[in-house]
Formats: sequence, C-alpha cells, structure tokens
Amino acid sequence: GTLSHRVVLAPLTRNRASEPGLVPSPLAVQYYRQRASAGGLLITEATNISPEALAYPSTAGIWTNEQVDGWKAVTSAVHEKQGFITCQLWHTGRVAHPEYSNHPCNIEKKYRTCVSASDVPITNRHGKPAKTVTPSGIQPHGTPRPLDATTDIPRLCQDYKHAANMAKQAGFDGVELHAAHGYLIDQFLNDGTNQRTDEYGGS
Repeated sequence: GTLSHRVVLAPLTRNRASEPGLVPSPLAVQYYRQRASAGGLLITEATNISPEALAYPSTAGIWTNEQVDGWKAVTSAVHEKQGFITCQLWHTGRVAHPEYSNHPCNIEKKYRTCVSASDVPITNRHGKPAKTVTPSGIQPHGTPRPLDATTDIPRLCQDYKHAANMAKQAGFDGVELHAAHGYLIDQFLNDGTNQRTDEYGGS
C-alpha cells in the first residue's frame, strides 16, 4: 500500500499485555484503533521475539499462537480504518534480568535470559551495577552470558525468523528490528559491549 501522509506512530512500550501469556489485551486493540488513520502508519510497541527477550513485566510477545491471535485483533482494527501497521521485533539482551528465566512463558525453562555479545554488565555512571525491575522487585542487573557463535546465534536468527513469520500470520504489513537503545542488536554494534574476537566481534 501507499502512505497518505507522513505522520507515523513511533513504537511506545505499553506494559499492557496479559500475564502470563504476554498476549495483547483488548486495551491494545483500543489503543491502536484510536491512533489509526486511512493511509497512516503505526509501528507497534517493542514486541518480544521469545522468552529470552523478556526484560519488563507485561510486554507483549509474538512467538505463540495465542499472541498471534491477540495481535490479529489489533491489525484487524487498524486495517478497518484503512491504516497500516508494522511489528517492532525486540530482543533486550543483557537488559533482561536472569530472574525472567523463571517467567511462566518460558516453557520447560528452554531459555536463559540475560545474554549479550560479551559478558559486560550494565553499570551506572559511577561504575556500579545498575538496577532494574524484576518480578520480585528492584534488583541489580546480572552479568550477561555471551552468546555462543555456533549454537546460540544460529538459534537466535531462527527466533527472529519465527517471530517475523508469526507477525505475518497476525496480519502485520511489515516488521522492524529494534536495533537501538542498548538492546541486543545494539550490544553487538557497540564496541563497549562487543568485545568478541570471532566473526561477530566489533571492528
């Protein structure tokens, strides 16, 4: 389709997904419907590609059928107003506290949260561990586990591919990769967090 104007809704984290499935709620349908316009573009809130990406409470995902059904209601509402909507695919990397590995959406504990390019933890301006919100309260950030080049990174690419396919099933008009603000892709692009010496290292 063709956009009719240049006013675009930027991604804005909502923390309104239902727990424990991280499914977009009726509030999400209302929120995006209110902002849709004929020929206008909306970019969703950052949307977790897998349980490994989860770093904040009640942030929606796009890897299960239930999540797809929730997003279908959103995309249908936008399309009813002749608008366009893309899904912003998100992996938080080291921003995710290890405690999120215990979230109920992590079936059989398949994933371990708090991963990154290298084992560089998040610190504050004084060089001390920064803090974040976890299910049990405010906690210091953990030290991330570097993603293995032969096992983790190929699997991560498949997670992105799966999320993109699920977004297509949900009726989105496109996807956007969140590659800024210190999240996983940005951690690989930044020489302060990427200290690797393999093919995924900084240059």
